[in-house]
Amino acid sequence: MQAIATTILVVAFAIWVGAAQAQSGTVREEATPDRGPSTLLEALQGSRAPKPSAEEDRLEPDRPHFPEAVTAAGKGRVILESGYTFNSKGDTFASHALPEMLWRVGMFADWFELRFGQSFLRQRETLAGVTTVASGMQDLYLGAKIAVMEQHGWLPAVALIPQMTVPTGARAVTAGRTLPGLNTDFAWDIVKDFFSIELLVATNRVKDEGGGSRLELATGLTGSFQLTKKLEGFIEWDAYYPTGGIGPAAPRHYAVGGLVYFISPNFAVDARVGVGLSRSSNDYLVGFGFALRR
Repeated sequence: MQAIATTILVVAFAIWVGAAQAQSGTVREEATPDRGPSTLLEALQGSRAPKPSAEEDRLEPDRPHFPEAVTAAGKGRVILESGYTFNSKGDTFASHALPEMLWRVGMFADWFELRFGQSFLRQRETLAGVTTVASGMQDLYLGAKIAVMEQHGWLPAVALIPQMTVPTGARAVTAGRTLPGLNTDFAWDIVKDFFSIELLVATNRVKDEGGGSRLELATGLTGSFQLTKKLEGFIEWDAYYPTGGIGPAAPRHYAVGGLVYFISPNFAVDARVGVGLSRSSNDYLVGFGFALRR
């Protein structure tokens, strides 16, 4: 199974290179005043949005906010996002996730993208004085993003992400089954070019402690501040509400804050820190990463 995941990543790199070569042929398109529909609603209405200026056409990464961007990668464009996250809970739990790789491939229209990701996990857990260590490649992530609509007044911009993980990971960390889910993202520009709000409502199957699976509702509420033209700050509240499965599982709540710095319109780096707000949460998390668009 891990060979399948590796093959997919190789194919992704080939797509990345092809997209970069294709960009040389888009210069003439940039001279036109309009672009194709950027949302599904525009496509259904047969309308075309004005072409954004060079300053507005900036990468909108999914990371490091818990809510994802409500825009897709764009037809013919590829976005690579990657990073590292450390989680800790006293002496009982610690985990490292790297490289948290997510490929976002714009296909068919500006409002649609294919998504696949892969990461390596190492975690240490101590229960009743017994310490276990598990490590290996995690299950392959597959999904798609559909940018449904842009913001209209107080109606938010909306994106849907149907997704799943498939059991390709190492035996110590795999869920052993396909786990489907759906993320719904909302975004509001409150003060243009200064303050915006993002909301995520996610319903996904996740692995439980008994080796089975349970349904988990997750929410993320983010406030983003454009501190300078290149620097964005954000604060957010994330919550996870597991239901079903074997044994009880309490909700987990986190407060997270961080920065995103746009080195160029196509390249951003980020850092974040978070603290647990409930007894079942990890004590803290630290992460950093980048997003690159071609």
